[in-house]
Amino acid sequence: MGGAPSVLNDVVSRHCTAEFKRLCPKGRDFLVLSELRQLQSIEDLPIDMNHLGTLFVLDADRNGRVTLQELMQFATMCAKKRKDFRQHEFPLQMKGFCTLCMFDAVTVEGEEAFVLWFTLLFSESHHVKTFADYPGVAFCSRDAAHTVHEVLQIDDNYGYDVQRFFDLCQRTGEELGVMSIEDERLDELIPREALEMFARSFIQGLLRLMTHQLHFTPHPPQ
Repeated sequence: MGGAPSVLNDVVSRHCTAEFKRLCPKGRDFLVLSELRQLQSIEDLPIDMNHLGTLFVLDADRNGRVTLQELMQFATMCAKKRKDFRQHEFPLQMKGFCTLCMFDAVTVEGEEAFVLWFTLLFSESHHVKTFADYPGVAFCSRDAAHTVHEVLQIDDNYGYDVQRFFDLCQRTGEELGVMSIEDERLDELIPREALEMFARSFIQGLLRLMTHQLHFTPHPPQ
């Protein structure tokens, strides 16, 4: 029995290394969101890689990229948490645990740190464009908006289908004065500032929910 944890850690290590090697392009030493969403879990440790809190905890240095070391640390933590949760409850309990970790961290790191991480996470997988006649404005592709829509389940949670959400991001950019919807070059693009505004609104809403409605008290990470 004493050897069980080391056996599990060995399985976790080998699985993470194999998955990282499978998904990471040559010449890179990190995974981005589009690759993270393809990670296959160990059978006994099912993890939802489309859950924002999970991605937040996984990306320990909050740079929108996940290294093999970060993946190994996260998987090792999941293996340790397995003993705290019943097996059939593990996926849901892990999402709850990661959401609480995100809540605790944001109370220390601040909302703007979360906004920066959010925009890095969702723009890292997609080429960012700039135009000389829109100085200081970075544009993300339609795919970035689609990914946000899928990961945050915006259709279910906010009642916006993917096209309405994309249109909303574009209208937000126009209202901010950073783009023109009439410009055909921008037909498939959204300004990164729109993602920042959405991220800020999202985390403010989450903090209000956790603090005022659910009455959670943050426990800052040690």
